[in-house]
Amino acid sequence: MKYFGQILMAVVGLAVLHTLAMGANNSADSSGNQLTQGGQWYEHPAITAEPVPGIQAPDGTLLTLQPGSFLYLEGNSTLHKYQMNAKTLEGSAVVQASASESLMKALQASKVKAMTLLIPLKTLNSKDSGLDKNAYKALKAKDDSQIKFELTGETLKAGKTPGSYVMTALGVVTVAGESALVTLTADTTFQGHQVRLRGVQKLKMSDFKVTPPTMTIVIISVTCTDEIEIHYDVTFAAKTPE
Repeated sequence: MKYFGQILMAVVGLAVLHTLAMGANNSADSSGNQLTQGGQWYEHPAITAEPVPGIQAPDGTLLTLQPGSFLYLEGNSTLHKYQMNAKTLEGSAVVQASASESLMKALQASKVKAMTLLIPLKTLNSKDSGLDKNAYKALKAKDDSQIKFELTGETLKAGKTPGSYVMTALGVVTVAGESALVTLTADTTFQGHQVRLRGVQKLKMSDFKVTPPTMTIVIISVTCTDEIEIHYDVTFAAKTPE
C-alpha cells in the first residue's frame, strides 16, 4: 500500500496518454486536438479576411486579401502533431502598375512595392484550449498582439508546367516582438486581376526567441518541438475604385 498512490497516478497518466494518442486518428468532429487520416482538417478559410488598415496605393494598384484565404500552423510534440488555424487574416499589397496592366507582368517586373499579412494572435486557435493557452503564453500574447509578414522584395518565374509560376518572396516575419528574415517560395496562379499564392514555410520558434510550449498532463510532460510549418493559401485581388 505504500506505493499505491504513485502506481495509481502512473496508471491514470498512461490512460490519458492512450486516450489522446487514439484521438489523434479520429475525425475533426471528435473532441481534442486531432488530425484526420490522409488529410488536414484545418484546411478551411479564415472566418474574416480583410485589408490591412491604413495601406493605400495613390500611385499604383491596391491588392487586398480575398475571402476563402486560409493559413494554419502545424507542429509536433512529444505526444502527437497539432494544428492552429488563423480565424482572422488581414492582407494588402501595393503594385506599381495601372489597373489595366497585367498583374502577372507586373509581378514578373518586380513591381510589388509593399505587401503585409497580419494574423491577430488570439484568433490563432487549435481544438485544444490548453494548447492555445500555453501557446499564447509562450508568444507573449496580448489582446493586440499580431504575427506579421512584410515583403521586402519578390521575383516571379515560370513553373515546371505550362501556365504555372513560382514566386520567391523575401520578407520579415515578426513574432512576439522579435523579427527574422525569411524567404517564401509560393506556387502562384493568376485569374484576371487576382493572384493566388500557396505554399509551406518552415520556421523555428527559437528564431524569434520563443521557448516551445510545454504542457503537463497528470504526471506526463508534453513539449512542442522547435520547428513549425506555416501552410498558406491566400488570394489577393485588385481593389475596385469607389
